[in-house]
Amino acid sequence: MPNDLTPPNPAQFNLSSFADLLPDRDPIVGEEPGTFDGFREGMMQSLLPFTPYESVLAENLISIEWELLQRRHMRDVALRQFICKTIKDAFIRRQKLLFKSEINRLWDAHLAAGGSGEDWQDPIRFNYDAANVEGAELARRAVSTDLSEQELAYAEITDLGLEPVEVMSEAYRSHDRSITVHDQKLPELERRRREVKRDFDMLQRSRPIQVEIIEG
Repeated sequence: MPNDLTPPNPAQFNLSSFADLLPDRDPIVGEEPGTFDGFREGMMQSLLPFTPYESVLAENLISIEWELLQRRHMRDVALRQFICKTIKDAFIRRQKLLFKSEINRLWDAHLAAGGSGEDWQDPIRFNYDAANVEGAELARRAVSTDLSEQELAYAEITDLGLEPVEVMSEAYRSHDRSITVHDQKLPELERRRREVKRDFDMLQRSRPIQVEIIEG
């Protein structure tokens, strides 16, 4: 009992493609150029919609899957930004403590040499810009894809009094809107994906099957 399923021709519905049933999708800044088209093509080859309605559901499912990927990507970017800021701020705090310690040492030396508060002048000033640049560089190395560079950065972070896993944990616990807005959206998208996929599967299972009867 073979299935004789010939996909309908979009031209019968005055369409060049069943994708024309949906609005055009314009690129969004931040997406890797051209990646959606490749993603959509691969998904369509996997789903193989047969009828116009199946095509609409398939496009809807692809849209949800794509948004899930983008949401996870945006969440991960926000997490890295939070982690990098935490590392940079810790580095700047350590530099300020070292600076203060050096000033105290110079003050003690000044007093030991017979000086007083009246003739004391700060010999150095804290260079915040330099500390900010060095802290940002440490944060960059901490998320480097170069394993040896990352390991060295982890050792420096530990010297700052931070444990890398605790920094990551704090980022996940963060109530920063840029992180939680995506975490809150993911369950809703996953629910929609299950519902659309269920409807799509039911529609495919209900396809008419043409039965060839052989008279003996």
